[in-house]
Amino acid sequence: MNNSPHQAIIVFGAKEPAEATLVEAEQYDEVFVLARAVPDASDRWVIDGDRAAAAARARLVRTLTRLRAHGVRVLGAIGDPNATAARNDARALFPAAETILG
Repeated sequence: MNNSPHQAIIVFGAKEPAEATLVEAEQYDEVFVLARAVPDASDRWVIDGDRAAAAARARLVRTLTRLRAHGVRVLGAIGDPNATAARNDARALFPAAETILG
């Protein structure tokens, strides 16, 4: 019988998840990862949404690769730059998750 937790969500912004969050995520059978498309801090007057999405995609790929290497089934998406909206979106996309990490 498997006593490990089943599903979790990680939502993160401009920085990749902390090492402790990733280690905790490795305890789950399946993790949904949502990388927020946070604009670069240097975008003071005009926000480059494409650049924000590309940076989020790169962070997402690194996180998914890390978790897969540790045997975790993962799904991922690029999300809203707003933390609250991103968490709500993640819950809607992955409703079976017991926990939001990070």
